[in-house]
Amino acid sequence: SAWRAKLGLETARDDDQALIDDLLRLMAQDRADFTITFRRLAAFTAGDDSIRDLFRNREAFDAWAARYRSRLQAEASDDSQRAARMNRVNPRVVLRNHLAEVAIDRAREGDFSEVQRLLSVLQRPYDEADGNRNGHQHSDADFPPDWAAQLEVSCSS
Repeated sequence: SAWRAKLGLETARDDDQALIDDLLRLMAQDRADFTITFRRLAAFTAGDDSIRDLFRNREAFDAWAARYRSRLQAEASDDSQRAARMNRVNPRVVLRNHLAEVAIDRAREGDFSEVQRLLSVLQRPYDEADGNRNGHQHSDADFPPDWAAQLEVSCSS
């Protein structure tokens, strides 16, 4: 299934759906960013806690992570191969409202460079590097900035 691929699982097991559902439930409860969570999950190893930081309820995540780790061991999953598979199906960057808002604002002023830059990035959503943005390093895959918390971009934009 597509969800199994998002978790990097190659084989099907009876309890896979519960594993998937429980992760989605944890993500919803803690408002974990969907795109960032799945990209960090690709890097999940015994020593990598970066995904854990996305969850307020660390104990609940740790319990889920122990199940996931066991599930990976059950199919003798190789971390680097799993990460490569997951990064092919879990995009690093998606069109977020704040990215669209900046591009729209500049386009209204007659500057379409941000629209063109964003289009270029979104044509390769699984690639790792953004390159420079306005002369300084910034990732389109970062969490939305605080100013974008209440932002809504309408379809008519």
